Formats: sequence, structure tokens, C-alpha cells
Amino acid sequence: MADRTVALNSAAKKTPADSRVTLAHIMSEHDTNLYGTIHGGVVMKLIDDAAAAAAGRHADGPAVTVSVDRMTFLAPVRAGDLLSVHATLERAGRTSMTVAARVTAERWNAAGPVAEVATGRLTFVAIDAEGAPRPVPALDDGTNASGDPLA
Repeated sequence: MADRTVALNSAAKKTPADSRVTLAHIMSEHDTNLYGTIHGGVVMKLIDDAAAAAAGRHADGPAVTVSVDRMTFLAPVRAGDLLSVHATLERAGRTSMTVAARVTAERWNAAGPVAEVATGRLTFVAIDAEGAPRPVPALDDGTNASGDPLA
């Protein structure tokens, strides 16, 4: 059975572009803290939502968050900002996937440039109907077995 799983995993390779997701959300005053900026937990939820969608696309089905490997807040987000979370698969194991997220804010109130406001890296596991881990397609990252880029 293990040989069949490996064969299935390598036969259905996908690229990071196959599962890329962008989630956009206009932030409201409902999401602010006492300092007038958006709660970090609200930003984290949007990151988890976008990353879960990317993992689910790669896995062709449900995937659950198993860890938040890194979360970095770079700049405050304010009510009225258009927040965009860009999620891309970075790694695929047998049943797990690592997704990187980059968050930008378009400051509509000040008509300023788009700013990077947060980044995150999360790990997901694909699950079957019973909630058990299941194999995911391999990730074709454009390099060969030695790590050299393919021509």
C-alpha cells in the first residue's frame, strides 16, 4: 500500500501557482482594538482562511491547520484598509503542506501605496471524510532532484 501511495503522490504533481489564493477584505471599525488598529487575531484569521484555501486546492479536498509556524506583524492595519492575503504552497510532504502568506494593505483613507503589513507560514494536513490524514500531490517547484532549477 505504501508503494501505491508514493506512486499516487508523485503522479499528480502540482505547481505553487495551481493553488495560489488571494483573499481581500475591507477592514471595518468593528475589528479595531483600543488603539484604533485592527486586532492581530483578525489578521491571523484571514491568513488562516487564505492558507487553508490554498492547502485545500493543492490537496483537492479538506485540509486542517496543524501549526502556525511563524506570524510576523510588520505594520498596523486600520479600519478602511483593503487587506489582501496572498497564500502560496511552499512544501508538500506525504500528507502535510506548508503555506506561506503575505498580507498587504491598500490604505484607501490616505490614498497611499500598498504596504506589506504581515507575513505568516502555516502547516496543514489533508484529511479524508473520517478526519484521518490522507496523501497529497507532490509539489513541482521547478527544480530537479538536486535542487537545481529546471531549464
